[in-house]
Amino acid sequence: MSPDLRAPIEGGHLAGATPWGMLVRVVGETTSTNDEMLRLGEENASSGTVLFAETQSAGRGQFGRPWASARGLGLWFSILLRMEINDRVIPALSRFAAVAIVDALQSLGVNHVGIKAPNDVLIEELKVAGILVETRTGKTPFAVVGVGLNVNQRKGDFPPEIRNRAVSLSMVSGKDWNRTELAATLLRELWHKHRLMIDSPNELHKAWEKMLLPPVDEV
Repeated sequence: MSPDLRAPIEGGHLAGATPWGMLVRVVGETTSTNDEMLRLGEENASSGTVLFAETQSAGRGQFGRPWASARGLGLWFSILLRMEINDRVIPALSRFAAVAIVDALQSLGVNHVGIKAPNDVLIEELKVAGILVETRTGKTPFAVVGVGLNVNQRKGDFPPEIRNRAVSLSMVSGKDWNRTELAATLLRELWHKHRLMIDSPNELHKAWEKMLLPPVDEV
């Protein structure tokens, strides 16, 4: 039986998805999960906190570009990580997240998926996911890793200006996806690649390089 396309994400199921000890929050709507997580970070939220939104009214990607966040059809979330911020952190955070997304999708049978540097995941040259990393310095520095993943959209669910450049998992697989189960898989993979980033950064970088796609026109 196909999942209910717009069934809400079950936060309780995700809380135990990884050993992060994270607090998973799910909200119906926010301007941007990154914006909300930056606010929570300033309010001393714990490292490993994850915020999912069913929709974003002002979702954004790199350089402030708008990100279409159809209600209940994708995974829009941000992770808070408290760490030292330096010139190597932001690219490393984008890499660990991108590698985690690719590995998670491949483990679920998605083919022809790879990374367009620095922060996009493509399937056959069409964007399926984007990553936005933002940081704050000070006495308690932290980073926010935002992820947008297109899951159950049909082509008509995307704004006209990006319909020829975006794709969803449903469009490439011919099936509908349970977003809660998909989110749990992603979080587990993000946890493992986060640990790899800390313990074996060179190994993570090599994995990222192997997943890089040849340059293509702007997507």
